[in-house]
Amino acid sequence: MTANSSASESFELQFLERLQQQQQQQEQEQSAPAATKASCQQQSNIIGRISTSKCWLLGILLLLTVATSWPTGTIAAPRRARGLSLILPHRNHARLHHHHQHTRSISTKIVPLLTNQTEGREQCTDLKMTPNIEHLQVALEVAKNTREAVLCLTKEWLRNQNHTLPQDLHSYSLHSLALKHPLQSEVKEVKFQNQLGDFVYSGKVTTLQEEMPAIIESLLVLEHLYEIIVFDHQSWNCYFNNFVHFFHHNMHEALKVAGLNDACNPRNAEYNADHIWPMFGAAVETIKVLTIIEHKYEQLIKLYQ
Repeated sequence: MTANSSASESFELQFLERLQQQQQQQEQEQSAPAATKASCQQQSNIIGRISTSKCWLLGILLLLTVATSWPTGTIAAPRRARGLSLILPHRNHARLHHHHQHTRSISTKIVPLLTNQTEGREQCTDLKMTPNIEHLQVALEVAKNTREAVLCLTKEWLRNQNHTLPQDLHSYSLHSLALKHPLQSEVKEVKFQNQLGDFVYSGKVTTLQEEMPAIIESLLVLEHLYEIIVFDHQSWNCYFNNFVHFFHHNMHEALKVAGLNDACNPRNAEYNADHIWPMFGAAVETIKVLTIIEHKYEQLIKLYQ
């Protein structure tokens, strides 16, 4: 091990220790049951290894970037989900653990996902943009880094439950969240490659004028999905809470690419309310959408060079 790598890992451990202390202080201020708090603190101890600390450092550094760069007078700053839904166990928490049982228990109940409609805002389908091509590279870096952080945190969330991403993708392959948004058809084309341990996508890309409204509206729909899913305390505070901030960071950059100062009103969506494991479905949907967005930015940069 080189001196530089040792110093880097030492810095990461010190940073992670400070992060854990801050997290424990936040938990003490919350009114969740003591047993639930303890489980989140145990999770903080579990993630103390170097490889995982890099994952958390990436996410936290991204969140710090959001906090310091969020513009005033534009779209609202990241909201924090509240209420009992964050501390009560999910109704589908007792999941089945055999593939044939997964198959038999498939259920689909498509219900509306109502989105916020802010007076005075344009509909996402009617955006009048003044594209800022120069900002594409920044938006690409944000999409790439947040996607990596979501993938990393999802793997850690599953590992903490003695699961793996490849295992669960296979076990729940017949279950669809069926989340309706402009990138829905493309989400179906995102594939997981076991050898890479990652998702890949190589779909067609058109123009900024066509792609940006779809990207912006899909991010808004994802945010609303996270508002209605019931997360247990540990999963929310240790993992999924970060994802919502990542949505806002990507939204901020997408609006800059589109040359807009404010978000738009997304159409009402729908989703499968009977998904056997909504938290897992939401995590996979998030990774796939960010994978698509990263690919689109890469191709748009090439298109407008």
